[in-house]
Amino acid sequence: MPETTETTITDDEGTEELSSYTSESSGPVGDAEPARRPSASAPGSGTGRRKQAIARVRIVPGTGEWKINGRTLEEYFPNKVHQQIVAEPLTLLELDGAYDVIVRVSGGGPSGQAGAVRLGVARSLNGVDEELNRPALKKAGFLTRDARVPERKKAGLKKARKAPQYSKR
Repeated sequence: MPETTETTITDDEGTEELSSYTSESSGPVGDAEPARRPSASAPGSGTGRRKQAIARVRIVPGTGEWKINGRTLEEYFPNKVHQQIVAEPLTLLELDGAYDVIVRVSGGGPSGQAGAVRLGVARSLNGVDEELNRPALKKAGFLTRDARVPERKKAGLKKARKAPQYSKR
């Protein structure tokens, strides 16, 4: 049985506080850490958008295999930063290797596509078990769509804001 001890602590200003602690942890003996989440058991799907890119993501319980437009993660996103961005929701929830991820992505460039896939993966994980997954995904900002899109080109300008060179004469 754990032994409870009370001590009096005096700080620099002379005020006293009563502090109590137990000699053992209050958790059950033998369990180092309780199982945080159940095994991956249900499939899910979600759509992600970023800039001009749209990603349709489907996750199924499996071995952690990625298929993006028929290619592996390393083939489709050779940049390590993009690979990391795409896998962030699974890493956050400690579900690396628990789901196979199948993605159809179109439009935009590599950065926009990576962001779209990340949102799609996060939304599909949210759909699988909202009670367990949503708070962590929401806190990390993975369920929020980045609404920034390229500004449209204006008449008389070369791009959205770039004007042709001014000539006085």
